[in-house]
Amino acid sequence: MPLKYKKLVVLFSLGIMLIGLGTFSMLSPNFHFSFGSSKDNNLSEAATFGAIKPIDGKSKADIQSEIEDLITGYFLAKQQVDMDAIGQCVSDVSYIDEKKLLADSEYIEEYKNIQCMILDGAKEGAYRVYVYYEVKIYDIDTLVPALNVLYVTMDEDKQFRIYFGTLDSEEQKCLNELDQSEEVKDLVATVQNRFENVVSSDSKVREFYEMLESVEEDSSETEENENIDQEGQTATTAPN
Repeated sequence: MPLKYKKLVVLFSLGIMLIGLGTFSMLSPNFHFSFGSSKDNNLSEAATFGAIKPIDGKSKADIQSEIEDLITGYFLAKQQVDMDAIGQCVSDVSYIDEKKLLADSEYIEEYKNIQCMILDGAKEGAYRVYVYYEVKIYDIDTLVPALNVLYVTMDEDKQFRIYFGTLDSEEQKCLNELDQSEEVKDLVATVQNRFENVVSSDSKVREFYEMLESVEEDSSETEENENIDQEGQTATTAPN
């Protein structure tokens, strides 16, 4: 597989490594990996390790349904770049990069076939959610598989929100264990294989990712040059 596609499929492992660094970790909406499909069966039944348990006032079915509705609403709001709607889905909307969403909306027509594998988190009302979905890119018929991991918590009003913020050491340890579980590793492997198959078999998808790779490289070079220019300007205008 070409190196440029290998860069895409290693992001999941990198993300898990980032969770494990330091006493506190930061979860952000950019913790995202483009791989492939989950197992062919429903993700909600794909794992037993950390399976969700009923909590006061909510059955397992209630929890599953409410979190799935939350995730579906969140992805719809992302695609539409509806910051008000996103604010209703997340714990802290300041973590959402509106400019990035606008850029994504230029090529993402729709998020389709969303499925969730929901596992109990470190405390009651907290859940690790592995979201499989397929991206419809404008002018490309083939759907591109992807996987996103989120942390969902219940607020004081017993409403679920996607959590963006710091984690204490207990939560961090729990998420590490979930992310490194065999069920999740199997999910990632299956997702990765399907993504690779789509890229290798569909020339339009392959060209699209080659374009993204080229844009990313150009952006990195531009940012580096801007940093050099800024440093030079600061040095020139700094007082003696």
